[in-house]
Amino acid sequence: MSAPGGERIAVFRDGAEIGALSNLCAHQNGPIGEGRIIDGCVTCPWHGYQYRLADGCAPPPFTERLSTYRVRIRDGIVEVHPEALPPGTASSITCPAIAVSRQR
Repeated sequence: MSAPGGERIAVFRDGAEIGALSNLCAHQNGPIGEGRIIDGCVTCPWHGYQYRLADGCAPPPFTERLSTYRVRIRDGIVEVHPEALPPGTASSITCPAIAVSRQR
């Protein structure tokens, strides 16, 4: 998806967690949205750089951070606020319906 200013946003779900990150990898601007979740991290398809879905931070010992976006679920649809938060800001949510169904 794209924000009004043209920034592309990657939206992911990992279990009950839903989050949105900048679509550009901090390494070489690879397309994060074409990646997948590996070991709990969003993984860039170009060179394997990883970022936590919760806050856009690379796992230690790395220090790269991506911008994140506020997300919410309204009437079963994921909505993303188009204004980027500062890189490394925690913004993912837990989807209650998914969390409840997994507990049964």
